[in-house]
Amino acid sequence: MRCEKCGNDFPSQYFFATPSICKDCYQKLTEDEKRTVDSISSTKLQEMNELELRVGFGRRLGAYLLDMLIFYIIFGIAFVVTGLYDSYKDSFVHLISNPQLMAEFQTAIMPITFIITFLYYSLEVFIATTPGKMILGIQIAHKDRTYATTFALLQRFLYKHSATIISLAAFLLTIKWLDLVSGFVSFAFIIGCFFVLGQKRLAFHDMLSKTAVFYKSSIIEIDDKIN
Repeated sequence: MRCEKCGNDFPSQYFFATPSICKDCYQKLTEDEKRTVDSISSTKLQEMNELELRVGFGRRLGAYLLDMLIFYIIFGIAFVVTGLYDSYKDSFVHLISNPQLMAEFQTAIMPITFIITFLYYSLEVFIATTPGKMILGIQIAHKDRTYATTFALLQRFLYKHSATIISLAAFLLTIKWLDLVSGFVSFAFIIGCFFVLGQKRLAFHDMLSKTAVFYKSSIIEIDDKIN
């Protein structure tokens, strides 16, 4: 470990007064310099602690899979209730071999797919979580662990589901090239989800909206943050 002041290498953190300044160099600082260094060190340590409290890729993937399971259960119920199952139950075996029938089927299920998607995942805007996240005890918050504002949650929602929004526009306006744009955007955000594997544990949509996912028990009020 190297001291940023003198440049000397030390075998362990024991020889350091702060995370980056050795004890000898620290003692040579003026009182004002010590206060400044201590303040910066405290901020760095706090940031490091908050990074550790952010939820990693595994648990977020688990929440996503739970949400997908719940989503498809709801979709299945809606598929039956709306009568679509009765309309296509005799045609399922022919969907793959009949492109025209497949296109007709996809067009038929589009409305309930969009409605359920937006209703289900809009929970993240209103309560900062989804049923899958709730089951695993995690919640969306600002990067500093304070409760996220509705505006930040709405931003995150729009970024995260931008591909679905573009697909909806393509469906409503019957503009085929928008489907291609939606595909590219969807691919970019799928790659962005793997950013959670990084040290900061932030997906691409978290970076854009300045949010992160924490254990619900670790999220704090703004007043607590100040104190």
